[in-house]
Amino acid sequence: MKDFKDKVMFITGAAHGFGRVIAEEGAKRGMKLALVDIDKPALNETYQIVVATGADAVMIPTDVTKEDEVNAAIDQTLQTFKQIDLLINDAGIALPGRMWELPTRDWEWIMHVNVMSQVYAMKRIIPIMMAQKTHGAILNVASIAGLVDTPGMPAYHAASLLASV
Repeated sequence: MKDFKDKVMFITGAAHGFGRVIAEEGAKRGMKLALVDIDKPALNETYQIVVATGADAVMIPTDVTKEDEVNAAIDQTLQTFKQIDLLINDAGIALPGRMWELPTRDWEWIMHVNVMSQVYAMKRIIPIMMAQKTHGAILNVASIAGLVDTPGMPAYHAASLLASV
């Protein structure tokens, strides 16, 4: 994708870090932005930043661990912009803890945010991109932690490895 102007970018994890920076860059390039994150106050900050540059954006508070919410966010994006050209899967969390001490619910949460959210978005958006017959693109953000070990972060490392596949 060489020309970004008026392309629609759907960004999970848009409230913080890389997601926010990617949203800002998309705004500078004239993209239309669907900003997706569970953190409403921080998501609103990202939204205010990008619309201040003149970007056309929609803020969609979403729990990406829930497939129905991801699908609803995609539906809202399509209703607003009529297409999706670029998917940025950037939602991610990390919790410290030894493997045997980290509660199962934390393992599940990390896997759902870091891996399953990407699956949910791709399952729905890939057919949309194919039907559009345009050159869409997908970027799944994963950490080097899938390849390099840091003591005390086993769930994050496992999720990073899976997300990088």
